[in-house]
Order: sequence, then C-alpha cells, then structure tokens
Amino acid sequence: MGDICFSDFNLDFDMKLFLTSAYDVHTMLDALRVYAESDVIGRHEVCYSADEADIILFVEDGQFDDYLYKQIQMHTLVKRFPEKVFMYNEVDKPWCVLPGLYCNMPQRFFQRNRQIAFPMLTVPNELVAQIYSANDTSERKSLYSFVGAASHRCRKGVLALADRNPAVIDTSDFNVWNCTTEERLAAERRYADIMEDSLYVLCPRGIGTSSYRLFETMQAGRAPVIISDQWVEPPQVNWDFALRIRESDVAEIPEWLQSRASEARDRGEAARAAWEVCYSPSRIFDTITESVVQLKNEQAENVGTEGQFLEQTRKMLIEHENRAVAAARRVRDRVAEMFAPVNQS
Repeated sequence: MGDICFSDFNLDFDMKLFLTSAYDVHTMLDALRVYAESDVIGRHEVCYSADEADIILFVEDGQFDDYLYKQIQMHTLVKRFPEKVFMYNEVDKPWCVLPGLYCNMPQRFFQRNRQIAFPMLTVPNELVAQIYSANDTSERKSLYSFVGAASHRCRKGVLALADRNPAVIDTSDFNVWNCTTEERLAAERRYADIMEDSLYVLCPRGIGTSSYRLFETMQAGRAPVIISDQWVEPPQVNWDFALRIRESDVAEIPEWLQSRASEARDRGEAARAAWEVCYSPSRIFDTITESVVQLKNEQAENVGTEGQFLEQTRKMLIEHENRAVAAARRVRDRVAEMFAPVNQS
C-alpha cells in the first residue's frame, strides 16, 4: 500500500495560530479548538493575539445566509494582515475567498498556490468511531456497501447497484433535518452496522466533490472506493490504500471489486493508519497547521489576472445557484407544512 506520506516542512520554529471566525455560529471553529487542546505533537500552539500570531485562520462552516462570505472579505483582520490570513472552508461549492484549506474545491478550479485540499474536520455519525478493531478477522458479509441519498448524478448509478447488492441502500426519502431523535439514531446505527460488515465502502461525491463518508471509512478501517472525477487528493497522506473509479464506470464496480476482494483488509488497515497519523482528533491540529505553513511558503505573492477572473466568475455562478437552491428548499418546506398531518390532540 505504500508508506504514509506526510510532507516534511523542516520548520525551525513553532507556529502560533490565531483561530477565529467571522460569524456568531461557528461549529468547525469550536471543533478545531477542542482538537488543539488534544494535540499530542506539541509542535504548534494556539495564541490569543492576532498581532503575535504567525497565522490567522478563519475556520468556517457553510454560511447559508452569507454564501459569498462577505463578512470575511470585510473583516478588519483580513485588511490588516493580508499576508498571514487563511481560511478553512468546507462548503460544498466553494470559491477562493482566502487562500487556505478547501474540502470541496473542484480540480478544474484548483490553484495550488492558493488552496490545499483537506478533509472535513468532523464526521456526523459518532457510531463510526466504534467500528474499528485491531487485528479484526471477523467475516464481513458485504464485498461493498453504500448507504446514502442521490445527491449527485453519479450516485444514481451507484444506487442502481441495489438490485445486485442489499448493502446498497437509497436514503433519498430520509430527511435528517426533519425526523425524530429515534429515527435519526436508527438511521445512524444502520449506517454504521452496514459499514462494519463491509470490505469496501463506496464513497461517491455528493453536492461537493468530497464527502464525510470517505473519512468515516478511513476511521472505520475499511477500504474506500472514491467516485469523484473532480476530487483533489489532500496531500497529507499517501492515497495508495484507496481505489478510484470514474463516475461513468460505476456499473463495473461489482466485478471490479470482486477481482480485488483479497486486497480489501490490507487497504482498510492502511486507511486506518493514515487516519490515525494525520486526521485523528489528537493529531489533526498539527496537520492543519503544517498544511497552512506549506501553503504560506508556496503561494505566489499575487494571484494572476486569469485566476482573479476565474474566481469572480465562479463566485457569481455560485451566488445564482445557491439562491435558486435556497428558493427550492423554501418551496419544499412550505409544501411539506401544507401536507403535514394535523395534530388532533
């Protein structure tokens, strides 16, 4: 599978990070602060003065009321310290607000002097953490599995495999934002149980080029099959443990994976090892810092005219698309309210 490949940046001094957000609600910032407290490497530290910091990192969720991150663009720290301001951005359809770590920047828009690919900081299903067991030799019933919704056209081909594999399950009708606690917990348990019983886990892209599932699969010690033509590999690990297949070739998955069934456990162990070294809660703060330092050292002083044009074009396209999606969601929610059962009590 190859050794884990974490870049050696040969730092002569520790980095001081000032972690912040431009918004009142900032779940990812809260998560990174917890990771920083759990850091076992001790190479870098969080500081509480933007003036003293080597790096100022805006750690942001998707801001649906500010698609274009105008509050960041106008932020005083961005204006005062443009040379040391960076961003963690996990929005599904990003544009390059600031140089930084982008989870879903498509390859066709990727600028390596402005962006580094990175995983999502958290995973939504806490039960995944219970799956991995060292030296596990238990039988796994499913050669491969997928539990998810048809959020991208390539997933329709994946879900078509359900006719050949009961571990492929379409959850398009399940709305995690509109369900009871019992329904959500049952869905999470089914998801984790099926992943645990699988040799390979299919990881197709969703709305964004990446997915939580890929990093859940690594944490679980299962072998991921990445289905995302525009996904950019985060450079912090060697991805030899993963298999990749083109979005147009998903119909070939059953036979293709059957011929590689004997590799699955070794690939899964290598995936887990990579996750532990770079993405586990006790190490991801160090990984983030090293990645930003790499970008800080490599980025050009100015973005070229073509890069600026591409960014502004993508920015406008995303604004129009997000407005259309938001309007469609409002209509959907209104229709759901109209046809919701009336409470007779």
